[in-house]
Amino acid sequence: MRHLALVVGLAVFLAPARIGADAQIAEWIGDYAMIHDGHQGTLRIADSKADCATSPWCHLVVAYTGTDGARHPARILRIDQAFQHMILEIGFPGNRQRFDAYLFSWDKSRMAGTTVWGRRTFGFYAVKRGAVDVRTIRDRRGVIDARPDRPGVDQPPDSRDTTSQPPASSTPGTLTITADGAIETAMPDGSKRLTRPGVCGWTMVFPDGRRSTVSCNQVQPATPPVPDGASATWLDAHGTSLLDIARALLGGNAASIDNYLNTAESGQPGIYDRIRLRTDLIAKLTQPQ
Repeated sequence: MRHLALVVGLAVFLAPARIGADAQIAEWIGDYAMIHDGHQGTLRIADSKADCATSPWCHLVVAYTGTDGARHPARILRIDQAFQHMILEIGFPGNRQRFDAYLFSWDKSRMAGTTVWGRRTFGFYAVKRGAVDVRTIRDRRGVIDARPDRPGVDQPPDSRDTTSQPPASSTPGTLTITADGAIETAMPDGSKRLTRPGVCGWTMVFPDGRRSTVSCNQVQPATPPVPDGASATWLDAHGTSLLDIARALLGGNAASIDNYLNTAESGQPGIYDRIRLRTDLIAKLTQPQ
């Protein structure tokens, strides 16, 4: 009996570990504020409740509505890569435009990717309407708690009440990247949130100069193999599209983009690291206040 238990234990230990899906089909559902190459609209992904079995996503229906109110039909061609990548087509007049969308791993209220028009590749991103960012919970004194599913160490400010502090001169919601590479977001209460691409955590700078910092444990991401010629070309175009999205989010602020490139990408990182950094930059630039 003891030998049988040992054999069973070894079988369980040596069996391949099951890797759960990085996303779920239901996490795509919602209304998204979408921007593609400067064009704005609403992308709706809804559950039709249809009883079908042709694919795991066959019950989803998609439609796109432009700012002019014109509604355009759309369809999902495929969802793959552990349900995190969606390929869809939107029927614009005279062109069925393809979009390659990637749902963010840590924040399923956002997607970003590329689209093709006239044989040219452009970037796009979309944020789910009404999304709540659970990574920061701030009470009336500005005390910050780390996101529950990410380990963090909070260094709260002292107990002085800052509700009567005058607001800073920056317009709430203003986004800039400082010379040292920090993404600076002006908050409605006059404080500033500082984050960095590729770095988990943030610092809040309050109107009276006090700081509260949350840091996270991180591991080095796996590096995929060196891509071949065709893959390298596609990856480089994808990286360029991500940078274009970030540039649009910063309102075309060339100084902020230069500050990002001169700090986060100063060591000439490889294409996978550039994509990772730029994707995280977009996530932080679109993070709700």
